[in-house]
Amino acid sequence: MMMSRVVRASKALCLVTLLLVSPSWARRTFPDTRDKIRVFADQLPSQLTDAQWQFVASHYAGSQKMTRDWTRRVRRLNPNFLMLHYQLAVGTGPAQFVVGNSWGSDWPQVTKHESWFLHDAAGHRLHQTAWDWDVMDIRFQGGRPRTGFPAYWLSAAVRRMRENEDDGCFADSYTQDILTGQTQPPAPLFTDVATVQRDWLPQLNHYGAYCARGFHAQPEKFYYLPNLGGLVTSWDKTTDLLVGDGGMNEGFCTDGPPDDWALEMTRVLRLAAAGKIVLCQTGIDPAHADRRWFIVGAYLLTKGRHSYLNMIHDSSLEWYPEYDLDLGGYLAEPQPDVAAYWDPGWHLYRRDYAKGMALVNPSSVPVSVALATPCRLVAAAGGGPVGADGQPSGALTTTIVSSVTVPARSARVLLK
Repeated sequence: MMMSRVVRASKALCLVTLLLVSPSWARRTFPDTRDKIRVFADQLPSQLTDAQWQFVASHYAGSQKMTRDWTRRVRRLNPNFLMLHYQLAVGTGPAQFVVGNSWGSDWPQVTKHESWFLHDAAGHRLHQTAWDWDVMDIRFQGGRPRTGFPAYWLSAAVRRMRENEDDGCFADSYTQDILTGQTQPPAPLFTDVATVQRDWLPQLNHYGAYCARGFHAQPEKFYYLPNLGGLVTSWDKTTDLLVGDGGMNEGFCTDGPPDDWALEMTRVLRLAAAGKIVLCQTGIDPAHADRRWFIVGAYLLTKGRHSYLNMIHDSSLEWYPEYDLDLGGYLAEPQPDVAAYWDPGWHLYRRDYAKGMALVNPSSVPVSVALATPCRLVAAAGGGPVGADGQPSGALTTTIVSSVTVPARSARVLLK
């Protein structure tokens, strides 16, 4: 009887501890995106009107880099609103990040631990010059971290996520894209491709898996979402893109050569086909309508159950009418290779939805197609900052067509 009471008391204490450690420990889920374009913001304004608060709560799936009070306020309107903590993945520097209701930096403490930093043969720290941070030694040996930095990174991230009441962490600058040829002093680890492939990328995989396991071991089961970069480096076949719960494709839908675009789309599709969370984020010029359609078309082509789009110009609270497209759900789950969507008769990439289709043309010449059945061609006008009244600008219109021309490096959406 005494043992039974002790067990019950221990279980009760564990439950109380969980509730005290994290007031929002029941894991929020990323909303289903099969039948809707959903937007995940990079960051949103700290000051909003009441109407803008309502807009944010009803239109965005989530954001990152916001204070705890901001998050609490939006969750009073939408309890399912997701928030990610921002933390550099493999580097540290003086830049500030959110801790609770303020911005701060742990740089003064971290810089005291010289053994945590990665050095060249002469003992110099390797510095990422464009973004002003130093590369940390995240390497493993015998299945264990070689330095104390991975454990520090993990514990600091968990502590901050709890203090911020976040759902996970966006681990920025994760892949070799941000390091290769970009450190001072130059070191073979990031200047010689063979050395990067042999000595850095396998270590990055160990480190990413370590961080993901650490997040998932917490009662909150925090999401680990690294920045996966542009996904266009053809020689990097080593980085495990599936290491976490998903990640961001920054610079989504490259405007580079078609082969690079196809490689990027295939890698995004592999993430989507594996059920991962995919944050498709890129900058735009709102006046470039064909480019906007190219991005939206690529998103529709690669969309899975948890795929999110974010087109950014100047304002961090902006909305584009393309986001309101209603194509219904896709007809089949994503295939892990963009070649599966190539229509050889139309010379376009095509993906079918319940209410229509997306046609994407990554080539340098326009492509015209005669339609067997008339469809409604969708056009978008306007979009951009959401005003104080919480009303987005812009609109979608449709025109009945029996043929369609998809401009070079663009896309078109047809409704039945």
